[in-house]
This record gives sequence, structure tokens and C-alpha cells, in this order.
Amino acid sequence: MKRPKLTIVPDPGVIEIRGARQNNLKGIDLDLPLGKLNVISGPSGSGKSSLAFDTIYAEGQRRYVETFSPYTRQFLDRMDKPKVDEIRGIPPAIAIEQSNPVKSTRSTVGTMTEINDYLKLLFPRLAQAFCPECAREIRPETPHLIVEEIFAKQAGETLLITFGVPAPPKTDPAEFFAFLQQQGYVRVWLDEAIVRADEPVQVKRLPAIVPVIQDRVTVNAESRSRFTEAVEIALRFGKGKVAFIQQRDSSVQHPFSTGWHCAHCDIDITPPSPGLFSFNHPLGACPTCRGFGRTIALDLSRAIPDHSLSVAGGVVKPFQTENGQQCQRDLMRAAADRELDTLCPFEELPKADQDWVMNGEPGRPKGEDFEDNGLWYGVKGFFDWLESKSYKMHVRVLLSRYRNYTECPDCHGGRYQPATLNFRFAGKTLPDLMVMPVGELRASLAAPPSPSQSNNEEL
Repeated sequence: MKRPKLTIVPDPGVIEIRGARQNNLKGIDLDLPLGKLNVISGPSGSGKSSLAFDTIYAEGQRRYVETFSPYTRQFLDRMDKPKVDEIRGIPPAIAIEQSNPVKSTRSTVGTMTEINDYLKLLFPRLAQAFCPECAREIRPETPHLIVEEIFAKQAGETLLITFGVPAPPKTDPAEFFAFLQQQGYVRVWLDEAIVRADEPVQVKRLPAIVPVIQDRVTVNAESRSRFTEAVEIALRFGKGKVAFIQQRDSSVQHPFSTGWHCAHCDIDITPPSPGLFSFNHPLGACPTCRGFGRTIALDLSRAIPDHSLSVAGGVVKPFQTENGQQCQRDLMRAAADRELDTLCPFEELPKADQDWVMNGEPGRPKGEDFEDNGLWYGVKGFFDWLESKSYKMHVRVLLSRYRNYTECPDCHGGRYQPATLNFRFAGKTLPDLMVMPVGELRASLAAPPSPSQSNNEEL
């Protein structure tokens, strides 16, 4: 084949290849237009990869690496010069090879593209925490932030600053009050009233946590330093917890906490960390499915695959084997007692009868005693009995035929444990963000953080 002659001035829009002889290529000459999609096709062994990777890419990569200094080139991989007479107009090249990047069944688009790695670093800094019970926002407070909020919302009010002291069970109130007096405290808050510890004891029983009054202060500019000092002392003796009680309306209380703790519900949440927001980490993975989002469980639809069959016609598949004939006879006997139509297709039976066949009668025994009282144990009870015999190899083989991957009943496929769901960004939990289209996810992450989010970041 007559080769095209090279022009004196290279064509800037073309890669000119002459005499490519790499591997099984036999002197290939061609011009490839730049800026367009070029497809190399042909049968196996025709030299597609030799031309694309071992010739064009190898020469483009080699020339690009040669533009660096000798010191830099020693740290870069260099490909051998391909067997070709001449290549002109080739730019720096990038090769993307087909491969299977999936390393485990936990792999997702987010893990393979490392988006999840950025999310688990972003969430501890910007996500807002919420109480799982009352849905109030949780953030670690500081004495300064507590004072600022009280002065902004309770200006002019007279407040009791209290902290809790645990009272062991069956503690004698007189002994407890004597202990408080030794510490310099003579007032506590019990039954929505101030009780003095230095007076005759009228209290017969103490609560588990006794609110001790640190100070009574009116919220105004003159008392700010005294108020701040009382808050700091109450937080120190209250182990990071303080509560403010309005004197004019004792039913109004304002609890605060310096930790990851809901002061209203008195429950702690797991502090945010990168591990908490990764389903590949024991701290963040759902304990039931271990971060897979699915569990291997019994699939009763496999036990009754054809709903057009009747009970007498063998709708329950495992009961039609030689070892399951006794269960089929139990079903027919119990169906006769119930006056169930055993010739009616299963799909046409009333819902109550279908549930009866599947789940058995109320109060049915389980395990090895599943047929002792004569009640119909149901298809579910049959498999419960098999589970008690799963130490036998042939039983495990039988059970494997009726198991399937199902959505995790605890995390519902979200893969994270409940503690992770206490944190939200832009009003969404991490599992919610992970199933969003990329465009919507980008818009959500681009939204500026709220003031409360900024406070979390500072903390």
C-alpha cells in the first residue's frame, strides 16, 4: 500500500502516523483528526489495542514526560518508544482502560468516585445534630453562648440558676441536705418550690436528680458578670449541665448542656466523627446489616411461588417433597377444621386465610415444640423449626433455597446506624443525600450554611 506523503508543514488538526509496526501491526499509515471522536474497531487480534495504547498513547505520553526536567522524570513512569516511522501532531495523551473497580458488595458510585470520603469529612463540620426524641437541635454550648442566649430571650426576668446533683436510691433527705450545707448550698428546687436545706426537713423522698440552686439573678446589664460567674460554676458542678427556672412562672425552664446532649430529654448522642458517617466503619455501619443495606433472610415468596395453585394442589412448595408430606397433611387437617376451601386458588382466598396459611394460628409454639399443641404452625413456623435444626448440613442446604437478599429491616437500605441519622445537612440525613441525583446534591451542598451550622463549625 502506497503511504501518504508527509507535508512539509504539519497539519495542526491531524495526528499523522506512518509505518506503525508495534506488536502485530504491519506498517499502518493513517491520519486521525483532532477534536473528534475516533473509533477503532475490528476483530479480536487485529491490533486495536496495539494502535491505540501501545502506539498513539505511548508516544503521546513519552513526549509529554520528556518536557519535564531530568529530576522530575525519575519519579514518572515512562513507556518505551513504539515501533513507528513517524508520528506528528500528537498532543499529551491520557489512557482510560476498561476495568472493574468494584472491590466489595459495599461498593457504590459514591465510594468508587470518593464522593463519600468528602461527605464523611464534611458532615462532622457542617451538619446539624437533632435529638431523636424531641427533634430539637443539639449543639455543644459554651458559657458565653449560654449567657448570650439567655440575655437575648429572657431580659428583665429573675431566674434561678440550678445544676443537678444525683441522689442515690433510698438516700435520707436529712443526710443529703447536710451534705449540701457542707458544700455551701442551702437551697434546692423541689416540687416547683424553693426548699431550704438548713431548715427542718419536710421532704420524705428525693428525686434521682436534685436541682441545687446556684444563684438567683435578674437578667440585666448590671448583673451580667455575676450571672456569667454563676453559670460557669453551675456547669462545673453540674458536669456540663445547667437549667434556668423563671421565678414568676416556675413551669418555664431553660436547660442547657455543653456536650452532645439533649438537655430537654436528658439523652446523649454519639459525637460526630468521620467514622460515624462511613458505612465501611464499625462506628457508622448499621449493626444489623453491617453496612451492606441488605440482609439474607427467609423469603416466603419462594415457598409459595405460584399463587394460582390451591392448598390441596400443592401451593406450599416445600410441603410437596417426601420429607414435607407430614406438614402437608397437618395443613389439610387444620384447613378442614377451619373450613377453608382447599380447592380454591391461593390468590383467591380471603386475606385472613392467606395470613393463616403463612403465619399459623395465634399462640402457636415455636422451635422444636411447633406441633405439640395441635395448632397450625404456618409456613413461617415450619421454617422456624428448620432454623432450630440448622446445625445439620442438609437442613442448611434446604434453607438456602428459600433465602434471599432483602432490604435491611432496621436501616431500610440506608446502611447507617441510627446515631448517624441524628445529623442533617440542609435538612437531609446522609442517606438522603447519598440517593439524590448529582445535580440536586450539588445544589444542596452549595447552599450557604445557616448561623447554627456556622456555630457548629466553630465548635
